[in-house]
Amino acid sequence: MRKGLVVRAVCALLMLLFLLYAAPQVGAGTGESFYVKNRQITEPEYVGTITLYHIVTHRTYQGSVTAFLQERAEAFNKRHFGVRIVVEGMGEGDFLERLSYGRRADMYSFFSGALGEEELQKAAFVPEADLRPGLSVTPRAAPWCFSGYVQTSEGETEPVAALANGAAGTVIDLRAWGDMQRQGQAGASTVCPGAFTDQICYLGIDRNTGAEKAKWCLFFYDYLLSEPTQKMLPSLGAFSVRADVPCPYGNALLLDLDRAYKAVIVPEPFLYYTHKAQLLADAQAALAGDESAKNNFFQRLAIVIGP
Repeated sequence: MRKGLVVRAVCALLMLLFLLYAAPQVGAGTGESFYVKNRQITEPEYVGTITLYHIVTHRTYQGSVTAFLQERAEAFNKRHFGVRIVVEGMGEGDFLERLSYGRRADMYSFFSGALGEEELQKAAFVPEADLRPGLSVTPRAAPWCFSGYVQTSEGETEPVAALANGAAGTVIDLRAWGDMQRQGQAGASTVCPGAFTDQICYLGIDRNTGAEKAKWCLFFYDYLLSEPTQKMLPSLGAFSVRADVPCPYGNALLLDLDRAYKAVIVPEPFLYYTHKAQLLADAQAALAGDESAKNNFFQRLAIVIGP
């Protein structure tokens, strides 16, 4: 009898110890992110400096995209002590001059049409969440933010955006409109009738970047696409590329634009690089009344946008 009680007591004790040990493990697994599990970062002993060039061909409604990236890079660096990402911003001319001298970066932030695909390597960009309809990852670059256009009564029109959006009046980009607004010079402004924008900012990895650094470039893209980072984009008046991150702008027109861009029409960034100059020439001629140029413009636009 006594021996049986002892056996049962030992069994009960073992079961209790098992439950005490197993409960935290089970709890930790509840709600675990499949994405995080499969893209979990193993901290390196030392990777060194990773250089990111931001090519300034467009500017957002306010602030500096370069400064935004620098702040995000500093925050990323603090989390990962073996890596140091350094961001440098420059105009298109300075960037092309650096390339001609062989001064390449490890990765690039650039707007549609600013960089040819031959400069970049193929990379496994995997967004954490669904992108807005119309936006997609390419084999060599992935979008992380975007800006757009407004229809207004003031300013000098952007020919490609005006024609592509079917606007009846002047179309200007958000930075030009924001500058006029801040100076008290903005006239009546409305959302464009179309949802076309070529101001999609992408991240791509240089063709010569080694495998270890390239891996960390992808991790930095993951960080830029994270929900907390995407929710910081209103500080630039820029829009999130994520379908699940609506931006609470205080500016009514920006809020209307965010809703209008729920699904966007965008050019493939590298086809746009190839056709951009001719699209601009055709758009300028079309707006001046040349019907042949107008037909050519829309035929070429269909090529760069695709199905």
